[in-house]
Amino acid sequence: MKQPQKSSVKPYIEWEEGLPKGPQFGILSKLHGTWVNWKGGPTGLHTTPMPSPGTSSETIFGVFHFKSQEYREQLKFTQVNAPVRNRAGSNEQFNAAVKYETAIIDNNDDLQHFENGMYLWLGDHQMPWDPESPYQNPPNMFKHTSSEESVKTDGGEPVIGPGELGPQFVPPYQISRSGVIPHGTTIHITGNITESEKGAPHIANLWEQQYLAVSPSMGIHPEEDLIPGSRKKPEWTKLPREDQKDGGVNSGRAYFESIFNYDQFGAKFPYTVQPNLKLSDAIENMDVKRYDLIELDSFHNTGVQGATINNVMIHRYCKVVRMRYRMWIEEVYDEEFGGLIEQLQYEQIVDFEFMFGSTGGTTLWPHIQVNTLRREKDIPANKRLPSIKLPTEAPHEVEEAPASVCPMMRHTRH
Repeated sequence: MKQPQKSSVKPYIEWEEGLPKGPQFGILSKLHGTWVNWKGGPTGLHTTPMPSPGTSSETIFGVFHFKSQEYREQLKFTQVNAPVRNRAGSNEQFNAAVKYETAIIDNNDDLQHFENGMYLWLGDHQMPWDPESPYQNPPNMFKHTSSEESVKTDGGEPVIGPGELGPQFVPPYQISRSGVIPHGTTIHITGNITESEKGAPHIANLWEQQYLAVSPSMGIHPEEDLIPGSRKKPEWTKLPREDQKDGGVNSGRAYFESIFNYDQFGAKFPYTVQPNLKLSDAIENMDVKRYDLIELDSFHNTGVQGATINNVMIHRYCKVVRMRYRMWIEEVYDEEFGGLIEQLQYEQIVDFEFMFGSTGGTTLWPHIQVNTLRREKDIPANKRLPSIKLPTEAPHEVEEAPASVCPMMRHTRH
């Protein structure tokens, strides 16, 4: 008689009081510290489309204001060394939190953006717990079987008795990021470590549509309107608006030639069309030994989604509908910086929707940010830039208060 196959899905180890001893940060443990630009190094760059003065959400497509700038940034990550418990009955999940705050200024040292939020390490896909895994030791997922005590104190009878255990939850995503943007948007994006490789990363192909600052809904198509395999600016960008094909001033090219011809604040073609070329160019002559790639998104084809939530005005006139984020954590050998150091590169694409599109639908406008950063402590003193400080009010604090004490977070048994 054929024996039944043993299930490949095993419960996690049983949770006990006092577990885990500390938080599991996974790949997020590589983020702790303050990351900045440096003298002589690459700068950040953003592309931002905005509704033009006098327009409204009912205005015919094409009237928009475009701005792009180089920038420098101060991005600080702080680990909170206390696991955060989520109780789910048959499972216990202990998140690890990494707070972040960023401030961005332009080439004139004017404040352009600030934001804060949190990254969470949610767990690993591998099950059961593997003591050899760098992302599961200490574990952050446990099973929690009912006991005589829990049945008695929680009124379990007659629904549940001692020694019972439901299905085990395996986190579909390893990482989440939540952030608060002062324009009036709150984001929640989730995802995973998608690559861990030796050598330098491949950022993108030239004119790869998903990474461009122009979308098909704007009437621009890379295969027709850009030169395949070449960064040379297309000849049509030199023509007056009225001479553009397929409609003159009413053509897609006439509306968006300003993005191709933009040349202000250190930003110009090809970076105004494909910003992540700045990332590729930054590492072209660097000795990148290896990298880890994290990819997060507010939209997923299946399963649990992330979210973008907007204040009323943003929702009505320039709605944020999606956010994509890629982060490369790289090991770079730089003799001038003392040898092997870590470097952080990111690309953030936020999709706006405002006004009619060329097909009668709503236009999708990609707002893109890219930057290359290194830890401030790794940068030689002669290459450091002045720190960025937000113009905030001094807090109202009690003078000569006793020193605060924050003990390890305690989680009592059910």
